[in-house]
Amino acid sequence: MLNPRTGNLGLVNLIQSLISLQVSDSLDITKKLSDGDMPPKCILTACEAAMVEISDLYDTGEYFIAALIMAGEIMNRVIKLVSPRMPDALEQRCKGRVLIGTVRGEVHCLGKNIAGALLAAYGFEVKDLGVDVGTSQFVQATRDWKPDVVGLSVLLTCCFHSMEDTVRALRQERGDGPTPHILISGAQVNNAIRDCFLADSYAPTVFDTVRLCERVCRVREAA
Repeated sequence: MLNPRTGNLGLVNLIQSLISLQVSDSLDITKKLSDGDMPPKCILTACEAAMVEISDLYDTGEYFIAALIMAGEIMNRVIKLVSPRMPDALEQRCKGRVLIGTVRGEVHCLGKNIAGALLAAYGFEVKDLGVDVGTSQFVQATRDWKPDVVGLSVLLTCCFHSMEDTVRALRQERGDGPTPHILISGAQVNNAIRDCFLADSYAPTVFDTVRLCERVCRVREAA
């Protein structure tokens, strides 16, 4: 796959326009790239790289919450533009249910929002609990909605204790059953953290989130 920063001028321009929060330019570039048969995954990888930089700008105080909201909206519109060309995207049959949210104390939501939009584009039913979600809220939503997968998002290491508490509670809630599958993600999360907190999976990118959810739901259907 092309490196979005060095492999294609259109992808570089897309990253720059997204970071600058240029709505029209971002959508125009996306359309040109898509019409030119640029693979959807390359386009979305470029967008993800831009979102990482936007999140960094927010963390350093150069961007404010309004910028995050705008960036998320641009990303959702980009996904809608490219989703008809995604393999197996927009199927009428629901592939499964995915419950997502950021853990207590965590308000970063770009990664979660992108993952949610991409999961919906690939045919999943998604319920987003939002940000700063407490353990009891995750557990109650799991009881009420019965998702196949629960995705916990966290960026700040100081919120790891919240993730650990939520994973423990979800494992207790499901007992000996296989669902919900507990998936964790975030810039500071890795396989060691997954093992430490006893989560079932770790997703380093939004694409990994989709693939993991597809795998979990295929196994569920085959059982």
